[in-house]
Amino acid sequence: MKRNRFWRKHGTKYIFGGAALISLALSSNDIKQNMQSMSEIRQQLGSQSLKQTKLSEQLKFEQIQAKIAEARYKAGCVLVVAPENARNLATIEEGDIITDRNNGKPLPDNTVVCSGAGNTGVIKDGKVGLIAFTGNRDLVLDQVKRINGAKLYYYAPSKEIK
Repeated sequence: MKRNRFWRKHGTKYIFGGAALISLALSSNDIKQNMQSMSEIRQQLGSQSLKQTKLSEQLKFEQIQAKIAEARYKAGCVLVVAPENARNLATIEEGDIITDRNNGKPLPDNTVVCSGAGNTGVIKDGKVGLIAFTGNRDLVLDQVKRINGAKLYYYAPSKEIK
């Protein structure tokens, strides 16, 4: 009698609970796969977000550098020519030593130098430092034209084939 009353009172709960446990046991592999795929998607989204953040920061850095380099060109930076041929502009890099072509002495500190490739720098302790780059080719060519009468020709850079 007690069993009958207990079964009538709680039977449907046990049937639904048992059915839920059976369905959970049968679908456990699907649940694991879904959890793994969701974890992979989260990782991909995280790495894409990190990459996007880095690209945004790089773009901001490039824009700031371009403004600095353009200001240096407009103010009249000293164009640097190649040591082998004064008709060709040289590319300047951090740490380069720039010398006067006439007397061979290094340029004085705080001299602003620029290249035909869009790099500008400031001489500190006899070496180029504080490099800034602009991709504004027109501004670079305007600087070349600004040195009226100089026998200086600009050739587009080429890459050496290995």
